[in-house]
Amino acid sequence: MKSISQIFEGNESLMDLRPIEELIDYCRELEGEILERKIEDEYNKEQYYAQVFKDIYQSCDDTLKDDELAERFKETPRVDFKETISNLKTYMLEMCRLYKLEL
Repeated sequence: MKSISQIFEGNESLMDLRPIEELIDYCRELEGEILERKIEDEYNKEQYYAQVFKDIYQSCDDTLKDDELAERFKETPRVDFKETISNLKTYMLEMCRLYKLEL
């Protein structure tokens, strides 16, 4: 993106015209809003990543506990870890699609 100085290079006198000054002020305001939006988007993505990470950790912990109980008491079938991993992968891909995150 070109700076305002680069755009008016060689024609600096145009920058003194009132309509051009207003346009320059408006452009600077928009640049500030764009920067704020980028920062906000990055912060939101961090929140989404943190939530996905917490969900995956909790899911792994619950799965291991379920398998431990099944092994100890023999009342329920053991956990199918292949299916569990597949479900986690599906969950991660869906969250990436939903929140426009990249892996």
